[in-house]
Amino acid sequence: MHTEGALLEAPAATSRGVVAAPARRRARWARGRPRYGLARLHPLAALACIGALLAAGFVLANPVQLAGLLVLEMAALALSRRLREARPYLRLSLYIAAFLIVINPLFSRGGLDVVWRAHLGLFDLAVTVQGLLFGLGSALRLCVVVWAFALYNVVLDADDQLAIMSSVSFRSGLVVSLATRLFPVLSRDAARISDAQRARGVELDRGRRRDRVAARLPLLGALLTQSLERATDVAESMEARGYGRRGRRAWKRGRRWHAADVFTAAAALVAAAALVCGLALGAFRFRFFPLLDNPWSTLLDPLWLIAAAALVLTCVVIPLVTESRWRR
Repeated sequence: MHTEGALLEAPAATSRGVVAAPARRRARWARGRPRYGLARLHPLAALACIGALLAAGFVLANPVQLAGLLVLEMAALALSRRLREARPYLRLSLYIAAFLIVINPLFSRGGLDVVWRAHLGLFDLAVTVQGLLFGLGSALRLCVVVWAFALYNVVLDADDQLAIMSSVSFRSGLVVSLATRLFPVLSRDAARISDAQRARGVELDRGRRRDRVAARLPLLGALLTQSLERATDVAESMEARGYGRRGRRAWKRGRRWHAADVFTAAAALVAAAALVCGLALGAFRFRFFPLLDNPWSTLLDPLWLIAAAALVLTCVVIPLVTESRWRR
């Protein structure tokens, strides 16, 4: 009885004299890491789903609807098993969202329900209920957009991104693909440099906030130097692979479309069409000032129900069905 381990230990020669085990190892290496959720679908189908989520983030203003979109994006990341890779994007979006929640209420003067008022010289600060919810809605919208780009970056690998964007503009697609791919690398470099400085006795986490910021400023020079070295390595690698030369230099095989891919792309297009129609008809209009609209009233709009059902289908239902069929 032969097992895979036995075949790898004692490979049998094929009819042409080629060893079979190295071919299996090469095929396993070519398949790369396992794909789950949206990552298992065709790149164009996954891109259509991400595009629908991004469009919803720009169109909607109701905080309840935006919170629902965040839940869908988190579910898509979890089903794709890419939460760990998306942490830098999620952390950055939460920092900026917290800043917006604090700053927006201080400068939003249109609300009528005043919670707190103060006079600081020439400035008259008034925090209202409408301003607080406007800041919350702005923060949620920002998180929806950033998490959609996080989905794009962690679900679609660099090769898929380049293959999609190169059909429109190869050089622009290459620039965007490299930028989105190197952002997590830059974040890890900053963490490693900080750990190395702490190991040398540099006090980065003590003292007042101003002292901590001043202690981290010299790290920017090391981070910039390392980024330039990495850019040089990437340029040399591209040149060694024949980038910029004339003629055909690479071969690729397109991925086949399956039923799940077609259903995902169709549902994403339905969601996008419902969002565009709702934007044109004013169905998704939500006013924060001077009085807050009822956030639950727009949840029963037919266009929103169609868009929400299509987004749930693309982000949750189809990945779950695809995963269950694959396990069988």
